[in-house]
Amino acid sequence: MILAALLFWAQGREPEPPRTILDRWRDSIEIDLAQEVVDAALPLVTGRGRLAEDGEAIAIAARALAAAGDRTRAEKLLDEARPVETARGFVEVARARLALERDDLEAARGILLSKGSAESPVRFPAISECWLLAGRSLVRSGRLAEGAPLLERFLALAPLDAEAPTAWHMLAQAAIARGDPAAAADLRKKAVASAEWQDFYRTRRIQVREKPDEPLPRLGIAELFLTAGAHDRALGIASDLAARWPDFCRGHEALGRAQRGLGRLVEARAALERAIACDPSSA
Repeated sequence: MILAALLFWAQGREPEPPRTILDRWRDSIEIDLAQEVVDAALPLVTGRGRLAEDGEAIAIAARALAAAGDRTRAEKLLDEARPVETARGFVEVARARLALERDDLEAARGILLSKGSAESPVRFPAISECWLLAGRSLVRSGRLAEGAPLLERFLALAPLDAEAPTAWHMLAQAAIARGDPAAAADLRKKAVASAEWQDFYRTRRIQVREKPDEPLPRLGIAELFLTAGAHDRALGIASDLAARWPDFCRGHEALGRAQRGLGRLVEARAALERAIACDPSSA
């Protein structure tokens, strides 16, 4: 780890923050580039790699291995993992995901669900994926009424997660099981809307990879986040747009809208005035 840091320093660069790396890996898995993640992740999460004690990084690497068709190596990676104790939950949740993929519902429930705890029905409540997988394990076991609150909690924590459409669909199943067709119809509409949003998001990310020097795909992502009310995530994209393409008027508009959504009205006014000066004919 020290040697890697020295090499970065010698080259005049700082090591990339772990959060940036993990977010990129997740994105790659979601657009079906799992092997790309495997190639990048394994040197970092094994041996003396920089992220060898990062449970979240190990979990994502294992998920990439499984998605790339190598579930045996994924399980081996998790079995041999030695993360810091505070991050062990990510490894356990990843182990539960593999159990679900091989239809071992009992093993998944044993990993995910609390045993007699009054504080939380799941063992790792800070990890949104734990709520999803625990709810899924119960629904697939026929215990829809027990699984529904866990899925609702997952959606509250991660409404824009790639697996949100599946969670909405399972909630619709639970509504049907309890004899509430009106609620089921509403939940199915939310599942469809969530899936459409995810399809657009996936397409825009692929376009960014294909055309990294074009601002429009990035604008599309910013606007998706704005539509979803995720103004903090829109802000990151729009800030990059405005900085990299200062003559791209709609980038300043998106930045102003994101700032306004976050209540930063002075900054919002400045960005929107710049957008109007850039293109007075803009709607």
